[in-house]
Amino acid sequence: MQLQSIIHYVHNKQLTTEYPETKVAIIGTGAHKPIIDALTQLYVHQHNTPIVYTECAENVATDLVNQCIQKNIVAIVVGNARFTPDENPFSVSVVAPSANVKTQEPYKTILENSHLDLFSVIGFQTYNTSSNDITWLQEHYYETLRLGAFRENFALAEPLLRESNHVFFDLNALRACDAPEIRQPSPNGLYAEEMCQLATFAGRAPKLNTFRLFGYIPTLSPHTLVAQIAAQVLWHLLEGIAVRHQFNIPNTINTHIKKIIVDMGENGQALEFLNDTLTQHWWLQIPITNGEYRYVACLREDYECACNREVPARWLQYFQKFNTK
Repeated sequence: MQLQSIIHYVHNKQLTTEYPETKVAIIGTGAHKPIIDALTQLYVHQHNTPIVYTECAENVATDLVNQCIQKNIVAIVVGNARFTPDENPFSVSVVAPSANVKTQEPYKTILENSHLDLFSVIGFQTYNTSSNDITWLQEHYYETLRLGAFRENFALAEPLLRESNHVFFDLNALRACDAPEIRQPSPNGLYAEEMCQLATFAGRAPKLNTFRLFGYIPTLSPHTLVAQIAAQVLWHLLEGIAVRHQFNIPNTINTHIKKIIVDMGENGQALEFLNDTLTQHWWLQIPITNGEYRYVACLREDYECACNREVPARWLQYFQKFNTK
């Protein structure tokens, strides 16, 4: 069965009402129909509920996204739309060729928002990024995962995306061999399959509310490779959404969630981990002042690090972030 059998075009005023059972809405702004055309030709494997699709102006898209969030529908924006987060607090992950985000929209607005909780930049290339910007991000305890580190261990991106409410994918992060018809082609960048893997991670994220894919230039790449790649990125996202487990750690008690305490020795405090035996996802408890705590997504490697009586770097970073005013 191809996706065209479950993707339904609706008027934007009926986006959240025409198919009450829908879990995903695709909102296209601008001339992005070639991407949707390519997407409808791909075959469904996991996703079996209706997907609604509409086209609208950028200013209308913002209102539609907020409507989707209120009804627990994942909003996929293909193109540009003003970002106005409705949550308090909210977390964001960005897949981009550069970490120069302080002065670039929409990231500048996001970073200036007092409700921003966690923020990460994934797949950026160091030579495209000012050292001052990297230092600024690190000083504010935001995550940076450069292209080389991601390629060496792609699993490093998964906890960052798992924590995100909003995810931004810039197609300019792809290398020119895979995406020649983009505005800023570069000989280096993400492989197409790497961006697809990141989209799967994003789709599986239980907190995901919006996914924004941009960088497609219709006048440069109508019905060509970039439209096909963008469609395949969306396919991986949809497959991830179809199998994601929606629950809040640690508010949901499940028989498959195990609590593991690691003794750090006489001079160290015990570290608490949670492990989901179904998904093999891990979380790390971070103590906060006044006896409170919160959990952040981590990897099994963090648990193994603690078992060797070494404090995981992730614990140190988030302990400082949550306990620094």
